[in-house]
This record gives sequence, structure tokens and C-alpha cells, in this order.
Amino acid sequence: MKKLVLFLFIFSLSTQVKAEVTYLEILKNPTDLRLNLQYAKEQEALGEFKSVIATLERLTALYPTNIDLKLYLLSIAVKTDSTEKVLRLIEEIRQSDEITEDVKTRVAQVFDDINKKRIDDEKTIARQKARQVVEEEEKKRSQVASKESSWTFYQDIGWKAALHSNIGNVSSTKTQHSAGSVVAMSGIEGDNTETINTLTGAIYQLSDTSNISLSVGTSSSEQNRGTTDENDTNTFSSSYSKFFERNSFSASYSFTDTNTRRAADTYANNLSLNNTFSLNENHRFNGGLTLGTNKGNQNTANATRRTQNTWKQSYTAGYDLLMGEGAQHKLSFKYTYTDTHAIANHNALDDHTYSVSYTENIPWGNITYTYSETDKDYDTRDSFVSSDITRREDSATHTVSMNGSLGQIVRSLPSIKLPDFAINQLNSLSYNMSWSETENEGSLLQHDYNKETFNFGLTKRIYY
Repeated sequence: MKKLVLFLFIFSLSTQVKAEVTYLEILKNPTDLRLNLQYAKEQEALGEFKSVIATLERLTALYPTNIDLKLYLLSIAVKTDSTEKVLRLIEEIRQSDEITEDVKTRVAQVFDDINKKRIDDEKTIARQKARQVVEEEEKKRSQVASKESSWTFYQDIGWKAALHSNIGNVSSTKTQHSAGSVVAMSGIEGDNTETINTLTGAIYQLSDTSNISLSVGTSSSEQNRGTTDENDTNTFSSSYSKFFERNSFSASYSFTDTNTRRAADTYANNLSLNNTFSLNENHRFNGGLTLGTNKGNQNTANATRRTQNTWKQSYTAGYDLLMGEGAQHKLSFKYTYTDTHAIANHNALDDHTYSVSYTENIPWGNITYTYSETDKDYDTRDSFVSSDITRREDSATHTVSMNGSLGQIVRSLPSIKLPDFAINQLNSLSYNMSWSETENEGSLLQHDYNKETFNFGLTKRIYY
């Protein structure tokens, strides 16, 4: 499995085909209709018609009944002399039940003008007619759309499987420090878990450049051989996003209630502030601050859980280098420092994480390779484990991940022909998969271990 994933990654690096979907670099909310339209308008003003067409084709796949999008795409196709697209779009518009007969008649005239292959002057007149029809219809519909609700609601239903080579982090020597002595360390190594989750969300468009989002979700995990990773989790999250000419700012809050079935429940709160500054289309700088707490419900069965309660502040700085047409390639560097405090000082630590990653947009999604190193220094010794050794850990992790939609995969294979309805359904069915390998070295024997993990998941999004 490790060789297969690495082969896919190396193969993708040699693939220089521009992906059809580049929404990862366009907006944080790729299915937000208003923000995507804003991006298309800005690209049209810059004369970047390829980006406009790519964005509008993606939106028409996500919203196949939205005639406004097809009218907008028709106007761009006319401007770029894309006769094939013009003829296809005109035929779709003529068959629509959502526009007036007068508009259909005028669009049909454009269709006839193009099909008859008239001289250049007549073609120019036909394009002008098409643009006039589109502009008039857009104006009418924009007046109606401004009165409609700015809320977008959606439902996610997901499934994920995780295969672990060492789920219990059993040390390489099968030994551990305990009460000042070295004893045998047992536990489950190879195992797998499955998680089913559902999430209900809503996005409210405050303006053309800002929005808020809310979501609540629940998940349930089952472990095949062991039980320590079995839990039921409830989540709530909210965020505010604001887009400026060069800056993108976001603030988010999340609450997680993790009910580990054979241990104390854990409650986590996190507040994050993040900002991205775009120096130009190729250089981007990131910064962020996170404040969080993690508490457990100490009870008679978990009499020492309170000593693990922590609160932290985390600072992040990063840089992105975007390369290629439509930011097809991205090279990222990031540093994160986390200062964690705890009820018991042997659970308090300083954490430094350095990472570098490379992402490429390929026809069937996005593939990313990440290498990260983490150094953890704990404040004091845990006398119950060892009165002579202060805990310290250094880890290195390699990760290869891929994500996208099943619709992208089908569109990248010309030999597969599916009806539009099936393609639209596959566009909202996303996949993600990853392989990671971690080598952890610790001053305590139980923290010297190696492990590999493979994840695969599917998520279906339904809008209503």
C-alpha cells in the first residue's frame, strides 16, 4: 500500500495537465454561489476568460437548474468565439422552462445565425444580439435575486475507514517506564476503525465579500479488535469570513464533546483567528492564533482525569508559493508554536512544529505531500512514571493525501460517458484518502514507536 500511494504521488508530479477545478485557490467556500460569481466577475474584468469559463462550468454542474449561470456562461462563450459552447448552451436555454418565450425566440435567432455560417459581419451582429439578450435577462433576474434569501443550507453524510499498523503506539522494544522501573508494554498494534458521521450546516451571505457559517454534527466510531478508539462525538462550529482586495480574514469557534465509551468524556473548546495576505498572485503569507481548552469529566471510574485538563495558546506563521496557470502548483511552509498548560505540570509542554508541503491540482482532484517535524518538551517529570527522566518527544511524519469529487474522476476519463444527472450527483460526492508514516522518539521508552496509517473516506453533500 505504501509503495502504491508513493507511486501515485510521483506519477502525478509528472502530469502537467491543468485541472478542471481550481476552487481550492479561489475561495474557502467552493460551493458558495455568491462568492464564486464574485470571483468570476473579477476574472472577467481582468480578461481571464479561461478562469471565468472554468468557474462557471463547475457552477453549472453543481446547480444544473440555475438558468442564470447558463446565460452568464453563454455571454462569455460568445466573447471568446467558442462556437461549440455557444451552440450547446443556446440549445439548453431553448429547452428550459424557466425563461420567457420572447427570450427563447431571440436566442433561437442567434442559433440560426451561427448555424447558417453567415459572413463575419453577420456573425458579429448575431453575437451582439446574444450579448444583449443575456444582459437584459441578467438585469431582470438580479433584481429578483436581490430579494431572495441569502441562506444556503446543506447536509453532509460521510463514512471513513482507517487502517493502523500500530493503533496503540506500542513501543518498538515492547517495554515502558513505570514507577521508576522498566516493564513489559503490551497492547494492540494492527487494527482498523470505521466512522459514520452526519453534519448539518448553513451559510449566510452578509455581503459580496463576507459570510458566516454554522454547523452541528455527530459521529460514531467502531474499532475492530480493540476498544480504546471507540467513541461517540458531537460537534458545533461557527465561523465568520471577510475577503478584502489582498487580505482574507476568518474567525471561528468550535466545541467538541467526545464520549469515549470506556473512559471519561472530553470537552474541547477552540477559538481561532486567521489572516492571509496576498502579496501578488504568486506569493501569499499566513498567520493565525488559536486559544483552546480540553477538559474531562473526572468521576469514580476516572479518578485522575482532572490532572489532564489543559488550556493552550498556539501561534502559526506560513508562506505559500503559487505556480502555474490557475495556481496549479502550491509549495507551502508553516511553523506552529503551542504553549500548553495543565493542572498537573507533567502534562504541560512546549510544542514546535515545522512543515513543508507540495500540492498539485490534477484532473481527478488535488494531491499533496507533506513532511513535518514536531519537538515536544514537557515542563516537569512525572514521578509516577519516572522520577529521573523528564518527558521529551521528537517525531517526523510523511503524509501523502488526495482529495476531490467522483465527478472530477469521471470527467478526466473520456472513455466513460454518463448522463448529466449522474454527473451532477457525482460532483457532490467527494472522496479523500491519505497515507502517513510517523517515527516517534521519546526520552521515555513508551514513546519510542513507529506507525503507519491509511485513511479513506466518502462524503455526500445535499443542498436544500
